[in-house]
Amino acid sequence: MLHKIRHVTAKHFEVPAAQLLIKAKISPNAITLTGLAFAFISAYLISDTSINNNFLFASILLLLSGMMDLFDGAVARLSNKVTKLGAFIDSVSDRIGEIAIFLGTTIYFSTEGNVLGSSLALAALGGSLTVSYIRARAESLNIKCDSGFMTRPERIICLFIGILVANWWAPMLEIVMGILVILTIITSIHRFTVAAKQINKIK
Repeated sequence: MLHKIRHVTAKHFEVPAAQLLIKAKISPNAITLTGLAFAFISAYLISDTSINNNFLFASILLLLSGMMDLFDGAVARLSNKVTKLGAFIDSVSDRIGEIAIFLGTTIYFSTEGNVLGSSLALAALGGSLTVSYIRARAESLNIKCDSGFMTRPERIICLFIGILVANWWAPMLEIVMGILVILTIITSIHRFTVAAKQINKIK
């Protein structure tokens, strides 16, 4: 189901947008760094409750950051500019962006005196990084390991929903952190199992 949604999104949204960016002569790396900048600003808005509708603006910027993550790869592929350096910058930017968002969330919970929320945010960050690390480590061994439900696109969607709704109902952000903790742990275990089985076959 998720693969079908991604296919439709790529065909009717990702590719047309990438073609416009190519015509504008915007490089894949510039798109990647723009997405990272959006993530930083989003994280700041989450952490600073003195700004009116901070969660609303933060969620919009987070969504834009996620969109940049889609577009940079599409632009690179369609313009034949896929490079190892570009892939490296994209991967590192993704991790830094996620760390920023979860750090902003942790700061928000801390200023509210919400120990549970802060703990869940840090645990969700750990789970997210573990999911990504298992894939990266497996791929370094030439093992495909991109399965599981809570991959980066799904994490961005969950965070977007949680932050957006939290603008009017604050407990939603804590609930989403809890969901992320559970599902990233499940995804990590699943990926670890898949990778371990393939490694044993190689032996």
